[in-house]
Amino acid sequence: MSKKTLRSVYLDSEQVERLKNLSAITRVPQAVYIREGLDLVMDKYEKKTKRSQAVRGSKQVKSRSLTLLKR
Repeated sequence: MSKKTLRSVYLDSEQVERLKNLSAITRVPQAVYIREGLDLVMDKYEKKTKRSQAVRGSKQVKSRSLTLLKR
């Protein structure tokens, strides 16, 4: 298991309730679902970023986070 680092995030009330309910039903800690969800999102956008870079050739993307937020 890798070392964990504390991060704080703001969630909508609905997200909190859904996460609590899922965790209570499955007995899986909420943090596990948050980490898994983050991994899924990172994989999705890393693939898009790699695909964009391949199309653009060797040009560097200046602001990846702003590009992803606009989509």
